[in-house]
Amino acid sequence: MRRLSTLTALMCLLMARVTLAAEGMESQRRVSPDLARLAPFGLMLDAGLTGGMGLSFAFRPFSLVRLHVGGTHNGVRPGGRVGLTLLTSRGPLTPAFSVDVGHARPVKARSLERRLSDLSLPPLPSLDRVGYTYASAMLGLELHLHERITWFVRGGVSFMELSGPGLKDLPEPFRSSIAPGEEEPWRLRMVRPTAKLGFILSFG
Repeated sequence: MRRLSTLTALMCLLMARVTLAAEGMESQRRVSPDLARLAPFGLMLDAGLTGGMGLSFAFRPFSLVRLHVGGTHNGVRPGGRVGLTLLTSRGPLTPAFSVDVGHARPVKARSLERRLSDLSLPPLPSLDRVGYTYASAMLGLELHLHERITWFVRGGVSFMELSGPGLKDLPEPFRSSIAPGEEEPWRLRMVRPTAKLGFILSFG
């Protein structure tokens, strides 16, 4: 009977400790929520080389994986972009690996003709006639200062292909507005460094 009482007391003590440990874990979970579970959606705003300014919709199907799709603007031409980010942990400061693929179409000859015929507009920058496609690979850090806001900085390399349309169909009065060699279509491939700074506002 005494052994049974001792065993019962030990079981009660063990259950009390387990209960206290569970309550402590639950309290810690409330203080440091799992961002991936609480906020799988987000809006990402960033700026940097290659893509320029970007605004994207972000989605985290898994806690360590983020997808994004959106638009970009380099100050001259708009474009589109999709990307993938792999996170290494869930801590407040997280290393991350990102891949972006983007594209902006070059101007068409007919659009250029309309643009050049409007004398009320300023001269057309030559960069506006150039389209580009790029794929960027970047390493960076993400900082979670708030359960809804994530800051990030990234750096890496971009593989780019620049292209220009053939402008030989332009009427003769507008031929003087294009540089020599721009009458024929052309392509140029290059590798250049890239960097990006931005933040993500999470919701959902």
